[in-house]
Amino acid sequence: MSIRDRLTDGTIDFTRSELKIVRHLLSNYPAAGLNTVAHLAIAAGVSNPTVVRLINKLGFEGYPEFQHALLSEVQERMSSPLSMLDTRKPQVGQGNFYQQFLNASIHGLETAQTMLPPHDFEQAVELAADMNCRIHCLGGRFSGFLAGLLWSHMKQLRPDSYWINGPQADQVDQLVDFSRKDILFVYDYRRYQMGTIRFAKQAANQGTRIVLFTDRWLSPIAEFATLTLTAPVDTISPYDTMVPAMAQTEALIAALTARLADQSRDRIRQIEATRLSYAITEDAINTAANPVDANKDHSNLEG
Repeated sequence: MSIRDRLTDGTIDFTRSELKIVRHLLSNYPAAGLNTVAHLAIAAGVSNPTVVRLINKLGFEGYPEFQHALLSEVQERMSSPLSMLDTRKPQVGQGNFYQQFLNASIHGLETAQTMLPPHDFEQAVELAADMNCRIHCLGGRFSGFLAGLLWSHMKQLRPDSYWINGPQADQVDQLVDFSRKDILFVYDYRRYQMGTIRFAKQAANQGTRIVLFTDRWLSPIAEFATLTLTAPVDTISPYDTMVPAMAQTEALIAALTARLADQSRDRIRQIEATRLSYAITEDAINTAANPVDANKDHSNLEG
């Protein structure tokens, strides 16, 4: 469990003075804990012994051990594929590498089950189903495809769904229309992309609610997000895995599809009819050759 999780999981009974330290640590995490005991005490408005008692409550024997754990988190949080080439070295020549990778993915999915409280997932579905709001999807260099996946389904299920994609200048221009009527679903995993962070921050400043998909170390966007959904990214490759994050995304899509089934049916039927007239997919050719099939319901959420 990370130090942030220990501070927020609700299992530790903090005193009123200790809560001042907790709030200060969380307000500037992890930097607030990387200074001296005296500095942290002054910043939180408490005494040095109060800081030491809090550190003990968190399960550390002393402040040096606490800072060592915090620094380890920082190092993990900022790890790049280059820095992990030696620490994550899959045994390609030993056994079935394909099975090794799938086993690591299964472990990641099992971990994801415990990382996301059901209430948070349901809240994400509620926000996605809010027809009074516009939905926007945004991701980074590697996670952008997840935003595209979410949007590709969202636009079939409900109107006013948009993918923030393309050149950065074009993305930034779209901020002019963001307001309290908008919800931004954003993906940001380590090493956390500055453009994504800035965009989400500006949207939040304009009243937009933010639903963040991130890893266990938390993107800086978590500081102002309405809702944060975490997933593990560790695997046997130096490159982080997106398998659990994709599973979360598809779970959201499935839940939203069930929630909006009645409202979405006519919309999906109209989309499919338009696709049919443009012969977008192979089944359109078959329908043209067999006109009797034209009266059938061709609704399909895929394709």
